[in-house]
Amino acid sequence: MLKLLQLLPKTCSPLTTRALYAGSVDGGLLRHAFRTDDANKDDLPLLDDSISAATALWKKEELLSRLKNLLNCTHEQSEMLYKANRKALRVFAARLLTDNIELLRANGIDDKFIYENPRVLSTPTDDLAKKLKLLRELPAVEDCKMLTPFLKASLKSIERMVAVAKQETIPGGNRINYLSERTGTEVPVVIKFFATNIRVYRIALDKFIANLDICLAHLEPAHVVRHLSVLAYATSSIRERLQALKNSPLETIKPWMVRVPDIALGKSFEAVIEKGRQPVFKDSVTGTWFETYVLKRMESLLGCTEETSRAIYDKCKGTVHLVDNIEFLLEKGVVAEVIIQHAPMLTSKREDLHQKVATLETLQCLRNLNDVVPLCVLKAYQLKKIVNNLNNEQLGPVNTNRIYYFADSTGFKPGEVTEQFARRTFMFRIPKDSFLANLKLFLEHMNREDILADLWAFKYSPGIVAERIARAKEVRGKKLMPWMVRCPDVVLEKSLQLTKESGALLGENETIVEYFCKRLGFDREVANSIFIKAPSVRNVRITKVKKVIDYLLDELDYTPNDIALNPRILMHSLQTTKKRMAQLKEIGCRPKSLIIVCKSQRQYDLFVKEWIDAKERKTKVQQYG
Repeated sequence: MLKLLQLLPKTCSPLTTRALYAGSVDGGLLRHAFRTDDANKDDLPLLDDSISAATALWKKEELLSRLKNLLNCTHEQSEMLYKANRKALRVFAARLLTDNIELLRANGIDDKFIYENPRVLSTPTDDLAKKLKLLRELPAVEDCKMLTPFLKASLKSIERMVAVAKQETIPGGNRINYLSERTGTEVPVVIKFFATNIRVYRIALDKFIANLDICLAHLEPAHVVRHLSVLAYATSSIRERLQALKNSPLETIKPWMVRVPDIALGKSFEAVIEKGRQPVFKDSVTGTWFETYVLKRMESLLGCTEETSRAIYDKCKGTVHLVDNIEFLLEKGVVAEVIIQHAPMLTSKREDLHQKVATLETLQCLRNLNDVVPLCVLKAYQLKKIVNNLNNEQLGPVNTNRIYYFADSTGFKPGEVTEQFARRTFMFRIPKDSFLANLKLFLEHMNREDILADLWAFKYSPGIVAERIARAKEVRGKKLMPWMVRCPDVVLEKSLQLTKESGALLGENETIVEYFCKRLGFDREVANSIFIKAPSVRNVRITKVKKVIDYLLDELDYTPNDIALNPRILMHSLQTTKKRMAQLKEIGCRPKSLIIVCKSQRQYDLFVKEWIDAKERKTKVQQYG
């Protein structure tokens, strides 16, 4: 114990000595005891002289103030530097940070590098000075400041890099310049990625150049720069892997595919090819590869174009069961045209689609699976219930079901009927008697296309359907539509009233073209040219057309030619037309063309403003002229 006291510095107190004896196993206390002289040289004192202060941090406030004054930085930036080097401050004196900052700035390194790489300040000052000296010795470097990213590497790695660079002969003077020239990348960018893969200098020069030649022949230069570690692999392995990837349906090959193990890459590609699953790698490139494979596979299976396969892929949102489901349906005899037309059913899981098809195969009186496969868009439990109901129901003298009965009665293909029934599943729940009676009534008075397009009318009782058809037939004759059965009474009455008024104007067999010829005095050719110029005029109610024509010809004294030149006026609101014409009359304007009346409100207001301004200018000229 006496010898130990004699060896200790005089500045070490007996209290500290007792602490060392009691806690000699604590390396931190022993370290602090033997660095007391160094600590006293620093102008930042310890928190106190207690035993716990031996391992405490230096005063944070004083250090932050010092960093702020030295770097002229904000409080947030000095706080960031402190936190990044907090562990180093437990071992080294606080002066380490300030000395390193002064050293870096003396070598022309910007403060920005210090903020972006604060851990560099934790490097012992002597080591940091050696790194800077070594980097200046790197051959063929125009500006040593560009090499600052290498300061994050270990001193041993930098020594090895500089030693290798001095011994080898390579175009450009060093591997950094050589890689920059070969890839067309700026030197600072190459240095950035070289600093994170500094072990590239451990590769033999011949191997480095050979691997770089192979990679640049198959990969993008920018990708090679970002993944320099790929150059460390055996030349034969790189060549073999890149050749295998070249023969795959990949659109883009990236260096990470060269680096992954063969077994991992092989299993992932095998899973995609055989089972249509997503590959193991969570990478955008693999996703692109999977998508490309599915698109090409669909083109092959369905015999469709690239645009069609892309449309199917987008409709199904790239489901992983897409190819499996297509292959399964083709095996079951479903034709490619049906699969393309009803692509949403491919979104089902493989097991669910198998169950749905098995359920459809139990359907009695099934003529062809293509007739009912559109029902696969429904849930499995819905489809099972529908098939059970159809099997328990008998229609017609020949045993059939609702789909085939409707198709045979209307002349549609069963697949077209099934597609609409799948969208309107209530057609399977309507009582049989109501279904048969309504279908008979509709076929007697309506077109079959209108019936299939509007199946909602089947939900009404046959009595209401017959009464509505009778009311509508009295006014409209043969021009009946399913919506007349299901619309409210007020809507039906309004429609029938307008039909009566139109019929009174046109007569029984007169068309709107013939009315134009008679009312405006044109021949049929001129009247047709009006509708070609403004096709929407055909959809305007004839009663409204009559009111607009009467107002323009009788009240405003416009000619039929004015209307023929601007037929859009017939589609314009009569109320708005009257309002605008009255306003124009007040300001003394009678437009030669009716087109200004049909303009938007903004354009019309602009015209009125310009007219008033021009009139005021003319008045002033007359007064002072």
